[in-house]
Amino acid sequence: MIPVGWKRGAALTILILMLWGLTGPHFHVKLDKNLYHQGEEPVLKIINTGLTPISFGEVYLLYRYENGTWVTVRTGLVFIDILHWLMPFQSWEQKITLKRLQEDGSVEGLPSLLDLPPGRYRLVKEVCGWPRGCVNATLEFDVVS
Repeated sequence: MIPVGWKRGAALTILILMLWGLTGPHFHVKLDKNLYHQGEEPVLKIINTGLTPISFGEVYLLYRYENGTWVTVRTGLVFIDILHWLMPFQSWEQKITLKRLQEDGSVEGLPSLLDLPPGRYRLVKEVCGWPRGCVNATLEFDVVS
């Protein structure tokens, strides 16, 4: 015989899980560290902590903190249009290229990429999931010489 309190507890647990799922997507993003030297490649890790799949592409944006505002870094990077699906409790990693386009354009018609100068940076990655749709995950880090 199952006690009456068990049914109430099970119903409450199911209700909490359903409500928690309705506030998603639930995920965590992190970098392998917070301080990088010029030329290093950070590793971004996305962890799905929710009960439903999340999706995202290869694209990320970089911003540099200058004079009290975030300014877009012209990376010159081209991303393959791939959609990744991450199932609940799985993780995925991506190497981040810390390069920028040379200010005067190119060398002999080819774009020239330089290491990011020392400073404070922000990485923005769009992650999508049910029911809230897409949200921007942001991480800040420093680059030193």
